[in-house]
Parts: sequence; C-alpha cells; structure tokens
Amino acid sequence: MRRTSQAEYGTAERLLPMSTNKTILRNGQGAEVAAILFDEDSRRWRIVSKAEPNFKRDFPTQKEAFDVWHANFNAETGKLRK
Repeated sequence: MRRTSQAEYGTAERLLPMSTNKTILRNGQGAEVAAILFDEDSRRWRIVSKAEPNFKRDFPTQKEAFDVWHANFNAETGKLRK
C-alpha cells in the first residue's frame, strides 16, 4: 500500500474534509478502492470505501481500522464480505 497526499483522493476529501492523515488502499491492478483516514475532529480513524459509502464506523487506532479492513473487506473490490 502506498501513502498518498490528500489532494490525490478527492472522493475522501468530499466525504471527510477534516481528514489530514490517510493511507490509500489499492487493489492488484493499482486502482484505489478505499482509504484509512484520521478524523481530526473526532480524533478517530475511519475506513472510506468507494464500494461501501454507507460504512460508518470509526476506530480509536489506525491498527484497529486496518484489522477491520483486512477481516471484513475484499481487497480487490473494496466491498464488505458477506
């Protein structure tokens, strides 16, 4: 996974304009499927998935957000596993 500046992830900026720290999650083809973002206002981490825009959970640590991502999301599509 590659870290990307906020300017490179316009969708997340519109959803969470207060976010300043993020990690872009890309699939095997290099397409952006999600981001792990830090919300400065709530001081918590969020998962923002392009395929799951209604996923609304936040986490106290970045590690916990990544753990939830790896356990519950398809890394190729960004969709929640069923």
